[in-house]
Formats: sequence, C-alpha cells, structure tokens
Amino acid sequence: MRNFILEEKKLAKPVFITTGLLTLLTCVLSCTLYRGYTIHFELDPWEIGTEFLGLLFPLFVTIPICWQLYYERRDRFLTYTLPRIGKRRYLVTKWCACAVSAFAIIVIPCFLSALFALYVRAPQALWPLPKGYSHVLSGLYADAPVLYALLLSVWKGLMGVLTMTFGFVLALYGGNIFVILTGPFIYVILENFVWSILGAPGLRFATAFEPTSLSAESVHAASFVAGPVLMCVVMGCLAFFFQKVKKHAVYQV
Repeated sequence: MRNFILEEKKLAKPVFITTGLLTLLTCVLSCTLYRGYTIHFELDPWEIGTEFLGLLFPLFVTIPICWQLYYERRDRFLTYTLPRIGKRRYLVTKWCACAVSAFAIIVIPCFLSALFALYVRAPQALWPLPKGYSHVLSGLYADAPVLYALLLSVWKGLMGVLTMTFGFVLALYGGNIFVILTGPFIYVILENFVWSILGAPGLRFATAFEPTSLSAESVHAASFVAGPVLMCVVMGCLAFFFQKVKKHAVYQV
C-alpha cells in the first residue's frame, strides 16, 4: 500500500489537472451545447456535451500518465529500484496506480457532467419522440438517468484503463515518447477505420466506449466485447514482438 501511495503521488499533479479541466469542459458543454439541438430526454444534453470524448479519450488517459514510466525507464530509475522491490511487484504497483488514475480521469468528468445536465442546466422543453426512435438501454435512459449515467461512466472508465494499459505496454518497451503517448489514439483511429471499411462499425473499440455513437439497432453484445478483446490481443502481440524479436529489456543496465 505504501508503494501504491508513492506511485499515486508521482501522478497526482498531471492527473488532477487533467481531471479538473476535463470536468469543467464537459460540465460547461453539457449545460450549453444542447441549445442548438432537439432533445427528447433530460439526459440528451449530456450525450451532446460529452460526444468529443468518444474520439479523444485515448489522449486523456495516456498523456498525463504514461510519460512517467517512459522517463523512469529511459533514466534507468527502474534499475535503481531493484535493491528495494522486485521487478514484478514494482510494475504491478505502478500499473495499479496508473489504472486508478485513468479510471478517475474518465469517470469523474463523465458522471459529474451528467449530474450538471440533469440538475444544473437551464430547462428546455422536451420534444415528442419521433416514430421508430430507439436508444441503447432506453428504459434505463428514460426512467433512471442517474443510474444510466453512473453505469455508463464506470464502463467508460474501464475502457479508459484498458487504453491506458496499451500506452503502459508501449512505455515498457518503446523508445519514442511520441509513439508511446499517441499510439493508443492512433490505434483507435485506425481500428475505427478498418471496421468501418469492413462494414462492421458495431465492433469498433470506439463503439464499446460510446455505444450511443451508433443507432441502437447496430449495437449488440459483441459491440462491448470485440473492441476490448482485439486491443488485448494487439497488446499481447506487441509485448511478444518487443521481448522475443527486438529483444528489448524493460530494466536497462
């Protein structure tokens, strides 16, 4: 626990700044941006105000976090920790601290902005539902918006942790900080493009993060599994490539 707290302190400043700015931005957008839209439910302004997260979230969970592991490895700080703590234990502790930070960066802004959209924004008349209207988890979305927002925020937080782990793996072996910090973002963009070309946008990682980015008919159980599983496979392949082919060592002597 002591090592975990120390690792969290290392990340505290950039994570706090990122979370604060992102919370402010999402809350403001959720209370203002909807005015140019037709809304049917009280939570619609939240979806409108946080739509940009579906594209940029990989940057928010990698840039404030993964840079530190890169510099610790480059400056051989990892090697200096060996007399005090084992390799596996140190890296697991660091990943746990990074995971908690990535989770907070996504969950806090998402859920607080939902509360602002529900209870702080200026009221606006709701339009009748058009014929054929559908929404992911429509019953929960309409009848229990707070619970819906909480569940979706937690899910997005977990997807943020997985995306951060991608950057964490790159930082363990990579030598280019630009690739490390933007790699997960570039991967999500390319994966999005490939699945769209193949005619299966419901399998994108972006769809798993933000299921409302597609019509409810296009979202199914595989939409929440395919993207995360594929990312795990890609991370495993990258780790194998760096370890066995390129012979890159995490701890450099």
